[in-house]
Amino acid sequence: MNKKELKQFKYNFLNLRWLIVIAAAYMAIFSAANTGLMLFNYVNLLVLFFISSNIALYFVSLEYFKENNFRYVVFIGDIILVSLGIYFTKSAGTDFFLLYFLVIVITALGKDIKASVIATIVASLLYSWLLIKKEVDIYDVNIYMRIPFLFVVGLFTGFLSETVKKEETHVKDLQLVLAITEIMNENIDYDIMVQLLDPLFEKIEVISDWEIAVYNNGAKKFKFLREENEILASGMDPEIVDLLINQGKIYKGKSFIYFPQVKDKKVTGFLRIKPRNIQDFSEQDYDLFMTLAGEFALVIERNKLYEEIKHLADVDRLTDLYNYGYFLEQSDNRVKGKKHFAIIMIDLDNFKNYNDTYGHVAGNAYLQKVAEYFKIELKGCVLARYGGDEFVVLKDGKNEDIDIFLKNFKCVMDARFIEYEKRIKVTMSIGYALFPKDGNTSEEVLSKADKCLYKAKQSGKNRIAYL
Repeated sequence: MNKKELKQFKYNFLNLRWLIVIAAAYMAIFSAANTGLMLFNYVNLLVLFFISSNIALYFVSLEYFKENNFRYVVFIGDIILVSLGIYFTKSAGTDFFLLYFLVIVITALGKDIKASVIATIVASLLYSWLLIKKEVDIYDVNIYMRIPFLFVVGLFTGFLSETVKKEETHVKDLQLVLAITEIMNENIDYDIMVQLLDPLFEKIEVISDWEIAVYNNGAKKFKFLREENEILASGMDPEIVDLLINQGKIYKGKSFIYFPQVKDKKVTGFLRIKPRNIQDFSEQDYDLFMTLAGEFALVIERNKLYEEIKHLADVDRLTDLYNYGYFLEQSDNRVKGKKHFAIIMIDLDNFKNYNDTYGHVAGNAYLQKVAEYFKIELKGCVLARYGGDEFVVLKDGKNEDIDIFLKNFKCVMDARFIEYEKRIKVTMSIGYALFPKDGNTSEEVLSKADKCLYKAKQSGKNRIAYL
């Protein structure tokens, strides 16, 4: 129960206890003429104890009402007090036994069937003892039917409260699932989505933990969105993998339940949940989380389409390197983060002659080959095609040894050009600039690198220049 529910429970609990106080007081007054002064005083003390205890409970912290053991003590204590009242007033054969039902109803407010069963058993046993002790004619049909009636109605009340609790829990969980679905439909970024979903999943009462995994069919592995590590499919139980990926069926383990995410008959991953009590996980709960797994499948499919579109928007189709727009975005991000980096501009010398001599098809193939070489030799850098036969590179770090780095890079590339070239020799001219040394913005650093490249071209090409 949350704080609001606890407050309501405490309010109802104490109000119903006042009914017991009123009934007990009436019992004392009604029986006073037959029990004498001493017995009346005993009952009077019980009534005063009921009143004072109920007033005291108003000042008890809500956290105590949340604890089952505290509620059990109060419920059993109330049953004992009612039994003492009946005992002292010799009212076992009267309708005052109905006070037990008030206690059982109060117990049922906690929507805990265990508490209701305990209260019913204790009340039935104590009332049976009172009937025997006070030598009531238990063979009277109005008497001997009371104990089974008390027992059956008490258990039914507990069952009813437990059923109501389950329905309320299911409705709350359904509302949370709807909220989760809305968040999934509004967010593309997995990290942001998981951050927003975590608090909602924590409120779902039937589970204690959850995980979402995306299956990479090519790599044959799962990527867990709430964990940093990735677990290979081969590292999981083959039975789980077969049921989830190949058959698309739910897998129920000892602690976890796996729900496959299916879109167009293809499994894209799974939703893993840990029920608080796996034996109490109902068919409604299965349907609820299977629906949620289906929603996750839609999110994964949507994200794949988004990544594909984004890739097309950010990548140069000919070379498969990034385009200038993406490059500028990355450099701007580093400027905002005040991170050191270098911008390197590369121009292919004599490429125009190569293109004019062998044609555009051969020229395009040459550019593609150069891009492949760049990916190998400049691994870890952001590579982009600036336009035509010009390329830009973003290299992170202070780059104190960038001269040596570029000389080694140029030496390797020269050897590759020799292997690939035909009759026309293609070389490289390189210019570079550093952030924040050579500019305060991406454009300023790029402009400085462009001037350095121009200097390299004007100085005879096939060289590295820095102003």
